[in-house]
Amino acid sequence: MKSTTSATDDVAIKAAANTWWVRLDSDQVSAGERDEFARWLAADPKHRQAFDAICALWNELDAVKQRIAKPEIIAPKTPWFRNLWAAPALAICCLTLWLFSPLPMLLRADFHTGYGEMRDIRLRDGSIVHLNSNSALTVNIDGNRRQLTLLQGEAWFEVSPDPTRPFQVHAEHGTVTALGTAFNIRLQRSQTEVSVTEHSVAVDVEQADGQAQHALVSEGQQLVYDQQAKLGGVKAADSRTVTAWRRGKLVFQDQPLGEVIAELNRYYHGYLLVTDDSIAQRRVNGVFRTDQPLAVLSALESSLQLHSTRINDYLILLHR
Repeated sequence: MKSTTSATDDVAIKAAANTWWVRLDSDQVSAGERDEFARWLAADPKHRQAFDAICALWNELDAVKQRIAKPEIIAPKTPWFRNLWAAPALAICCLTLWLFSPLPMLLRADFHTGYGEMRDIRLRDGSIVHLNSNSALTVNIDGNRRQLTLLQGEAWFEVSPDPTRPFQVHAEHGTVTALGTAFNIRLQRSQTEVSVTEHSVAVDVEQADGQAQHALVSEGQQLVYDQQAKLGGVKAADSRTVTAWRRGKLVFQDQPLGEVIAELNRYYHGYLLVTDDSIAQRRVNGVFRTDQPLAVLSALESSLQLHSTRINDYLILLHR
């Protein structure tokens, strides 16, 4: 029991250290919050160790920034038998890219961003949409309604008040209606994440059997719904962590490696692939830069004792 409790405490400390790093990195830290951080840091030696580890990680990312430009660093020599699956893997990747080409989605979108690109869009009603990397959005605003659809990726919405025209964003199987000012929506592989940074929103989903679910999400809270349009519970969320991507940061708190790699793929021009489901479940804690996906990959390899193999300029395999 003690070992389980200790492991749980370590995860909580790492998560708190990540949160503090993001808060201090933002431009919204008050003198009171700095005092609170100092007290947290002094409360337990493990707090300082966890925070120092994040700072060291940033130094490591800077150190590998130049090395990642050389393919041989990312793709060390491997035994001849490992190359036997290289051609099939490449064929599968090409087929996947052809089947899931983004062209149809981009043709539907009014606004979209490429890999590593972020875009601020001012709508004609005065609202502002901050579109994250590799994202796509449609907009339909007229005299009677304000209807948007997030087709792909992530966006933060700053809504201009207009009681006569509700501001609604459709995302996968749900609809988010603004009841205030600002909220963030992120589309993931298996779920949609809604986080509120100011005031509140209403979330409505309709399941395949016709049953509807409704939830109210307030400032500082987060809710997810899955592909079956099933609402999860409302939980607390740190707004600065949620919007860290706007400052070029990625924050992971006890997340599976598979989810981390999926997120990195939104910032990388090629494709990063985990070849083993068992390593995809390894947990990751850290704060990384969005503009250096290969540096993040290198840091993950080092910390998790993994290897990567570059098939070509567009496909990198992560394995034991």
